[in-house]
Amino acid sequence: METRTGSPLDERRAELELRRAGGLARPAARPGGTVAVYDTVTEGMVGRQFLRTRRWIGFIAAAVLFAVVCVLLSQWQFDRGQEASAENSVVATNFAAAAIPIASALPALSSYDAGQNWQRVSVTGVYSTASDLVVRNRSNGGENGFEVVTPLQLADGSTFLIDRGWVAPSTGDALLPGPIPAPAAGSVNVVVQLRPSEAPLGSGTANGGQIQSVTLPRLQQQTGLDLYTGAYGVLESQSPPAAPGLAPIQSTMPVLDVGTHYSYALQWLFFALIGFIALGLGARREYRRLNSDDPQERMRAALRVKKNARKAFTDEELEDEAIDGFLPLTRWGLPSGASVQATSGALAARLPDAGPAASVAPPEVYVLEPAQKPEPGDSTP
Repeated sequence: METRTGSPLDERRAELELRRAGGLARPAARPGGTVAVYDTVTEGMVGRQFLRTRRWIGFIAAAVLFAVVCVLLSQWQFDRGQEASAENSVVATNFAAAAIPIASALPALSSYDAGQNWQRVSVTGVYSTASDLVVRNRSNGGENGFEVVTPLQLADGSTFLIDRGWVAPSTGDALLPGPIPAPAAGSVNVVVQLRPSEAPLGSGTANGGQIQSVTLPRLQQQTGLDLYTGAYGVLESQSPPAAPGLAPIQSTMPVLDVGTHYSYALQWLFFALIGFIALGLGARREYRRLNSDDPQERMRAALRVKKNARKAFTDEELEDEAIDGFLPLTRWGLPSGASVQATSGALAARLPDAGPAASVAPPEVYVLEPAQKPEPGDSTP
């Protein structure tokens, strides 16, 4: 009889080497008919050698790539939050500032920069009553309608577009605006807030002077006016006062949502962390599987079973007990479907799908004590 020396781990390594060389048969079928299943990639590996296999290198690379993508998306959301914060700062400054003459704000017809968004500008001129434009699909207070844009001719012959306000659709036809009050006749002094030329939508001017966007270069070509093409103005006040009938476009300072972008930035970082956590959990599970014969790993597994057995019963377990009349033995380290029976004064665990004589000793017997003593008169055992 061959005598082996060394630790159990050394013996297992030697056994695996014999099995690789064909000198040791694989284990026979178990009583339930199940045979041992081997992973041909990691078979024979001990410790954390599996991390050097092509499979696990791929897993690690995928986790790193996923984390890089998440970090880039997080940075993108953070940058968007920074841009929104800067835009809010510009708008707050312009809303608090006094109006300046249009000649100072827009020295050329094409002048405009992002720092002038919602800047107050004073303009003097005469409305061109025959050239009203109506912008479709504009909401106000949750209702869809139209915005009325009227050219204002300045003393130097140039023309500046004024968005005079919002009007609801006609009661008879939702595709047409309701009654539009005429602009003030003669010279008017207006204070407007600058808005940039919009991206083009649709084909431009439609029937009845309707347009889909205030795209100033396109309107200049269509109207032939010497038009300001960098910005137009949203009416804030006018002297003499405007006739009633149009709702103001912007009565309060607009504020872009910043918190959502920063929240998404943190979420993407959290997703990157989840990827590494999943990788770590998978590596831990593989380590435990490959080193199940290691005495130290067996000891740690037994401690985990003990710890799990001492946990309070979950609501699902208590519900199963109420319905089935018993608790599954998986929390005590036995496979699903196993049962414990008393045989000749000793406990034996019967494995699922096993023959009548297929019984093994349970790993341990755990005594579960109540968390507190029962109250007097309580008949619960």
